[in-house]
Amino acid sequence: MERKKIDLAVVILHYLATDDTIECVSSMEQQLDTERMHIIIVDNASPDGSGKQLTEHYRHTPYVTVICNESNLGFANGNNVGFRYAKEHFDCRYIVLSNNDIVLFQKDMLQKLDQEFEESHFAVWGPMVLTRDGRYSSSPSRMQMRTKNETEDVLRDYRNFMRFHKLHLRWIYVLYRKLFLGKVRKPGICDHYKKHYQIMLHGCFMVFSQEYISRFDGLCDKTFMYGEEDILYLTLLQNQLTSVYDPSYAIYHKEDVSTDNVYKSSRKKLEFYYSNLIRSTEVLLTMYD
Repeated sequence: MERKKIDLAVVILHYLATDDTIECVSSMEQQLDTERMHIIIVDNASPDGSGKQLTEHYRHTPYVTVICNESNLGFANGNNVGFRYAKEHFDCRYIVLSNNDIVLFQKDMLQKLDQEFEESHFAVWGPMVLTRDGRYSSSPSRMQMRTKNETEDVLRDYRNFMRFHKLHLRWIYVLYRKLFLGKVRKPGICDHYKKHYQIMLHGCFMVFSQEYISRFDGLCDKTFMYGEEDILYLTLLQNQLTSVYDPSYAIYHKEDVSTDNVYKSSRKKLEFYYSNLIRSTEVLLTMYD
């Protein structure tokens, strides 16, 4: 089967928040500066049946495909379903992995991607990320990769947090972390208005060029959720591939829409977050060997 040539394949991972997914798609329809694109919505087995609703909603939209997973595969593997679909069905210059709570408001993304690729032949590109609380500092996530020893310290920190959290003594450990673990957790100072290379990007919206697409079929498939950015960052460094943060293009990120729909209790949400972060950090540690 001959693959159709397009500029962009956009993978949107969906879970529960249907209105946000539709708004995300709508913003891409309005703002992406190419008609040679295809949007792939991957429903991660939403229990409310919203995958079928989206399938019906976009039934007559030829540039939107909805894939409904039979089970919740998590962040990396859910995105990988769309990534592999894009590679199999399209000859695309770029693949975008986007959360469903993203809204675009600039019209020149492809132009900026092409300009940057000419200059740096980047593997992964990330924009400035604006959030509803007024922050613009969530991307880039880190200036330098942690060493193996630092990662071991962080993993120990996560495990201790979970132990205290289960004993309802979280506040004690939070205080301890502030007093004694500040240097371990500090990501470094970054000028968010300046372009940066070889840097860790936020996973809510990332663009992959053929430098990456030709070598990988998506993200590391050994995690469920959280910590994917660290693993991707180390993968890029180990393979001499370039990441770039470009603040001249900005997106809006609503943040935590899907997990907020699942976990109404902040306590349960924290348990979910740290249990998965522990698992992802254990995977990251194996990559140093």
